Amino acid sequence: MTAQSTPRPGVALVGARDGSLWTYLLFHNLRTFGDAEIWPVSRTRPEVRGVPTVADLGLVPRTPDVAVLIVNSAAANSVVAKAVEMKVPHIVLISDGYAERGTEEGIRLQRELVGIVEGTGSRLYGPNGVGFADFRAGIAPLGAPIPPDLRVGGVSVVSQSGSLTTTIMGGLAEDGAGVDLCVSIGNGAAFDPIDAMETMLDRPTTTVIAAYLESFGGNRARLERTLTRAREQGVTIVLAKSGGSEIGAAIARSHTAALAGPDRLVDEVLTAHGVIRVRSMEQLTRAAAIAEYLSRHGASGVGGVGGGVAVIETSGGAAALTADLLTHEGVGLATFGDAATSALRAVAPDGAYVSNPIDLTASPKPYEEVTAAFHAVYTDPAVRAVVIPYALTFPDADDERDVHRRSLDRYADLGAATGCPTIVSTLSDFAWTDWAVAFRERHPETLLVRGIATTARMLARLYPRTQPEAPRATGLADVIGDAPDGRTARDLLDALDVPMPKAVFVAAEDVDGVAGAVAGLAHPHVVKIVADGLLHKVKVGGVVLGCATAEQTGAAARRVLASAAAAGLPGVRGVLVEETGTGVELFVSLNRDPWYGPYLIVGSGGGDVEAKTDSSLIALPATDGAVERALDRLPVPDGQRAATAALIARLATEFVGGRLANWSMLELNPVMVDATAGPQILDIVLLPKGEPV
Repeated sequence: MTAQSTPRPGVALVGARDGSLWTYLLFHNLRTFGDAEIWPVSRTRPEVRGVPTVADLGLVPRTPDVAVLIVNSAAANSVVAKAVEMKVPHIVLISDGYAERGTEEGIRLQRELVGIVEGTGSRLYGPNGVGFADFRAGIAPLGAPIPPDLRVGGVSVVSQSGSLTTTIMGGLAEDGAGVDLCVSIGNGAAFDPIDAMETMLDRPTTTVIAAYLESFGGNRARLERTLTRAREQGVTIVLAKSGGSEIGAAIARSHTAALAGPDRLVDEVLTAHGVIRVRSMEQLTRAAAIAEYLSRHGASGVGGVGGGVAVIETSGGAAALTADLLTHEGVGLATFGDAATSALRAVAPDGAYVSNPIDLTASPKPYEEVTAAFHAVYTDPAVRAVVIPYALTFPDADDERDVHRRSLDRYADLGAATGCPTIVSTLSDFAWTDWAVAFRERHPETLLVRGIATTARMLARLYPRTQPEAPRATGLADVIGDAPDGRTARDLLDALDVPMPKAVFVAAEDVDGVAGAVAGLAHPHVVKIVADGLLHKVKVGGVVLGCATAEQTGAAARRVLASAAAAGLPGVRGVLVEETGTGVELFVSLNRDPWYGPYLIVGSGGGDVEAKTDSSLIALPATDGAVERALDRLPVPDGQRAATAALIARLATEFVGGRLANWSMLELNPVMVDATAGPQILDIVLLPKGEPV
């Protein structure tokens, strides 16, 4: 008996018509990147693009594998319901007019749509998306241009932008990477970016996920489960994410906004799970291409330990420039062992540099001997990859540049023979030649890309080295918020029995009597303005330190009140005069974010905390030892570490579910830790829940 062959995939195009760009792209992609049967569905046209139509989805020859809907939103939901009834496994809804419009009707239609597909075996892509393409299965119902030279490979693509779907595929094709599955999310009504990533992780053929996202959705725990799974499976995720503020609505306008704005919260989650976050499409595709290349050759990129990169070029300028770029971006250069160093010295001319980067300009030795020396570099245990910065334009097959063709072939052959990843990256975007294109086909063991700067930056992301974050500026708009005045904030913490210096409040109208009012406080004094909603006293001249006498304290009180008046501050109540604390200054900030949840920041305190690089961000409730580890990065007196950690942990507990649970932020700067007296809280900013950014 003859075995039945597997039927060709069947795709129904509901609403297809001649003259429609959607129809053209879908026909083209389905025919170019697979062998699907196409069934146009139209009530008014007998044929579309030469293919006979049927009048209704239910009249197609058999249940389609995919139904693509190019109809208006008013009619689309009923067609989706019909496809679900027919048990169509994949439904692509290109139609717009749903929640993306922001109208009540659009939101209603999208909710109705979710109800139709929820709990069924049908997967809905969209609405307002361009579909998907499973290149390995040979089915591409995608309403967007696909690069004609795109090959099948290990990168899966997920994008919340239809146009950027093409951008990403185009960049991957340019860099020689292959695509496994591509999904356009659109509104993601019933199949969101995390669903797409989970689907990709189910495919053993996906080794890299390249994603452009605008939103993760509201469930951080679900995202983290997916990222954890990817890391456990050895799948590299490269992510470009826009809309840094979408996860947050209540980050305080304070130092905290610089130290832990929504973008830092995103980065904390992504970095903890080994995700490579990039800032441009060029970086996205280059990082994905390098990651796929390393995966194909059994080399681990992200978080690799030990060794480094070897740079080889016969041009001293190219080698030096590349070494500078790699070092600047944070890529470690390998230190060669004795065998490689000796082999290089044996072929080097006078004045050549035989360390890393290697410059054997004008070596007098035969080609074979130089190749043997390079072989010693490729096999050096310290070398994790070889980078060839190619300074010349690409040769072609019919020119007389045999020496250049032979040089590139040598590096590729060495990579193939030794298994050492070899990345040839031009110094600029030179034009491809037929020979260069053929070189990539002949040497899949070598990655050939254009543009060394992007390559250097992405190698740094794949072999990362921690670098300090640049400080972020704040302005006068950060001064006023919906915060209680300093006296009220102090009273709230006083009820928690936390250590604070002695203080006296003096109303503005009583400022002339300051000297008598503070007679019971030990000098020196700190004088602070007290005003409704004031977040940053220093910015309006509202703090004077080191008042050594009663006269100085009185003068300081009058000065800060005058500064407040000059700044136009509303709600000025008076001044708070405190005893001065001594010791190490810490910054402690407790916050809650609607996406991330409650968290704690601990770092060096005082002025300009945004520019300091020693802060730690801790999710709450904190794990055992997390606060202590954060303090280990700071110069806290050894005898006071336990007491300081206990104070911070107690405040964190009250913030998560105790007497501070009704506040969105508690910022303490500074917490002064004295070697003898222990920790004291010197300044407080509180913000209620719902404080806008």
